[in-house]
Amino acid sequence: MKLTIRKLVGYIAGTALVLFASSAVYAEDLVPAEDFARRAKFNSLRFSPDNKRFVALEEYKGRMNVVTGELGKSDIKIITTYEKFDVNNPLWISDKRIIFTLTDYKRGLADQKGGGLFAVDIDGRNGKQLSLTGEDCEKNYQACRQFSFFDRVPESEDEIIAESNERSADSMDLVRLNTKTGKKVLLSFDNPGQVFHWALDKDMVPRAALSRDRKSSRQTFWYKDKADAPWRKVIDYDILEPGMEPLDFGPDGTLYVSSRLDSKDKSEIFKFDPAKSRPGERVAKHLDVDLGLVESPSTGGLSSPLLFDSKTNELIGIKIEGDMPSTVWLDEKLARVQKTIDNSLAKGNINRIKRLEEGKYFILSEGGSDPGAFYIFDDGKRQLLEIGRRRNWIKPEQMARVEVVRYKARDGLEIPAYLTLPPGKQAKKLPLVVWVHGGPFGVRDEYRFDPEVQFIASRGYAVLQVNYRISGGFGLKHYAIGFRQFGQAMQTDLRDGVNKLIQDGTVDANKVCIGGGSYGGYATMMGLIRDSDLYKCGINIVGVMDLFWWQDLGYTDFNLGDAESASIFLKRVIGDPVADGEMMRANSPRFHADKVKAPVLFIHGVNDRRVPIVHAESMRDALKTAGKPYEWLVFPDEGHGFNKESSRAEYYRKMESFLAQHIGK
Repeated sequence: MKLTIRKLVGYIAGTALVLFASSAVYAEDLVPAEDFARRAKFNSLRFSPDNKRFVALEEYKGRMNVVTGELGKSDIKIITTYEKFDVNNPLWISDKRIIFTLTDYKRGLADQKGGGLFAVDIDGRNGKQLSLTGEDCEKNYQACRQFSFFDRVPESEDEIIAESNERSADSMDLVRLNTKTGKKVLLSFDNPGQVFHWALDKDMVPRAALSRDRKSSRQTFWYKDKADAPWRKVIDYDILEPGMEPLDFGPDGTLYVSSRLDSKDKSEIFKFDPAKSRPGERVAKHLDVDLGLVESPSTGGLSSPLLFDSKTNELIGIKIEGDMPSTVWLDEKLARVQKTIDNSLAKGNINRIKRLEEGKYFILSEGGSDPGAFYIFDDGKRQLLEIGRRRNWIKPEQMARVEVVRYKARDGLEIPAYLTLPPGKQAKKLPLVVWVHGGPFGVRDEYRFDPEVQFIASRGYAVLQVNYRISGGFGLKHYAIGFRQFGQAMQTDLRDGVNKLIQDGTVDANKVCIGGGSYGGYATMMGLIRDSDLYKCGINIVGVMDLFWWQDLGYTDFNLGDAESASIFLKRVIGDPVADGEMMRANSPRFHADKVKAPVLFIHGVNDRRVPIVHAESMRDALKTAGKPYEWLVFPDEGHGFNKESSRAEYYRKMESFLAQHIGK
């Protein structure tokens, strides 16, 4: 039976604001750069614990604010009315109250004064500031410590569990916080030290923790047999050794863990055996990717891939961050609903499901070509109700198709990658842009709507995104084999992917460009140096140009936090400036400007504290001295990335003209 799909249009009473508006219509087929640069205007839709109301972010008086409503009703109400800041990441703490942080989308990344943590009732009353914003800290001449949401407190209308490093800068504590009175109760008073991840049991007691000694790069899994027991060390291991990490406690007290002890490579999920201090019964494994802690899109911290039923607390599913994300449902009804939705919505979309009341489900559908839409599925009526789109001016049918590809590097390592193909063109002899992700330690490209990649593809170019060695999520071996391979095997992983596309006839060997941000900017310059016969141009965005400076520049944010720990880690991953000085110099772009043949576009923020602009300036000056062509675009109020829509639009337009000149028709 085919599903019926309807749309819901809601209005905020007393304003001209229309939610869930229809897609914009353009006179030309070419989508303007500004449309890719625009931030999602309907986002962060989340349901209350009783699943009866939702909150979302929507633009109001030029700022992102929180709105709330009930399904099937059009009385959408504004909860917040900020005019100098934008609300970010609203989360429910009970059926009557939410928390959120602040940001400022009209300021550059280097000039942010938001942050903090705030709470308010859904009727707009009882607002409370719970932690300092950047502006507050600046006025008080103090450094801001971290203070963020960690978890709800079941059965409480006003309390949350917050994570904070107020007591110790190098270790996170857990605090039970009343969001109306501000009263705090320290839960982790016996913190074992240097903890960066906690697991709470059903009574909201911290009983498992993961710490890291930043000077030795060793991690320790700590465990309490009961609430009043002392912490005991379960396992201590180096970051390049198979280890074990706590995920979540189940309702019966079972602790689920992620472990590499059996596989020696990819992490798998087990029930923890406290008597043996070892993984017990295996719950799940995956052949291609890790099953472990992932960054939470809601809190920004680490979260478990395990999904528990909000009423029964039973384990009902496991999220898989594979080449294409998916959910394995242990609940038969949810598995059936997943199949129904997957068969009904756009092919290639990832459809995430949350059960609401009996027979009704909330759906977030998104994909490489689709910024995302929210639906309600009524199983009884076999009906999908569209309740909003993140970027309703973007038409998925106009966007480029994203394909999952894997290929062998020259040493036999399997490399996961994504290939985005320009719409309306055959996949033959295409101009190509190799788009390199930043990080690079443990970071990866994901299957998602990427405005930068889609913009490049919309201009007629194929785009290759490579999860080169050292990228995270593909096992310990894939990560570890990238250590001390900057400019070397990490670089040839990119070349091998391009060669495969040329051999297949997909790409024109005479029209290949390379670009990316941060480490991607570094890889861009090393590509122009090492593979000058291949790349016809390079786009260097906030890129590292000197491996010595990466460790030596003490005023970077990476080194300011703990210079000694940063130095120890970077020496291990990149190289020792003394023992490996020759190797590091050979792989630092600014010393090899004479080898660059292709033109370079530099894009940087003046106030970049992660990769200071001296990197770009030194490379530019070296190219100038060597008589090499370059172009220069600098944003005075941006940092390590570009926050303002106007900055991103200008950067996109500059990139468009640069690519057209060098590998376009």
